[in-house]
Amino acid sequence: MKTNKHIFVGIVGPSGSGKTTLCKKLKYLLKDCEHIRLDNYFKSPKTFPKKGNFRNWELPSNLKFNVLLRHLILLKSSKSVHTKTFPKKAGAKSEPLILKPKRIILVEGFMLFKDKKVRDILDVKIYLDIHPKLMLKRRAIRFGSAHINEYDTRIAIPEFLKHGVTQKNYADYVINATKPQSQIIKEVRKIISSF
Repeated sequence: MKTNKHIFVGIVGPSGSGKTTLCKKLKYLLKDCEHIRLDNYFKSPKTFPKKGNFRNWELPSNLKFNVLLRHLILLKSSKSVHTKTFPKKAGAKSEPLILKPKRIILVEGFMLFKDKKVRDILDVKIYLDIHPKLMLKRRAIRFGSAHINEYDTRIAIPEFLKHGVTQKNYADYVINATKPQSQIIKEVRKIISSF
């Protein structure tokens, strides 16, 4: 029996597991659906600690979970949220963004389940699972010739193995993200339809 006015679906997985692509497809297919990216809640990269020659982007402490929580609470009370995007590419500017209180609210991010208050507001938690070797391969495809492989091998993968994989313990569902995308979409739609 469906009683929830808004269903908050948390989707976590390593970089390259297909979180954003999955949410974009679901938003298109489900219609009454909003998509929130944890990437828009980064603090200033200037504050990120250095690891070797690189700024370490992979830490939970780099994220404004308090702001995300405030936005989720507003959406839960059927209020729209006026916020902005976080530009990760050099030279890019942030853009205004309005998050609307749709029936299904997808929240995705690589460290989403690390914050207990955010975890507790989610109705269902899904973890997209891939092997670190595939994470490396997919990141290289995504970032192209400008990609720094050393960052992945020395920081991105070790940090996710330290901070990210443990989030699997909080998930209601763990999905093998190496399966065809159509199958993953079908599985997630089935989970959402049970609410």
